[in-house]
Amino acid sequence: MTRGARIFIWQHVTKLTLDEVQQVIPLYHPIWANTDPIDIAYADRHATHGNFRNWARLTAHALTALERTGREHPDQEVLRWAFSRLGS
Repeated sequence: MTRGARIFIWQHVTKLTLDEVQQVIPLYHPIWANTDPIDIAYADRHATHGNFRNWARLTAHALTALERTGREHPDQEVLRWAFSRLGS
């Protein structure tokens, strides 16, 4: 018997607008709470495109960068590094 994810109901989630991103992402994870809204918009424009799954992936990579640099929240330098880890 194989084990796998069980999906009861598929939910379609629409792309977040930039206004929604600016409201939701700072609440999603503490690293975004004090991040400059300009940097959040930069991340959305260049990597996440309003997709929450992309934000989750970016957050994981940004956390690694913050641990390595000792910074408290992502800036554009940290974000560019994290973008490079996202792949295509």
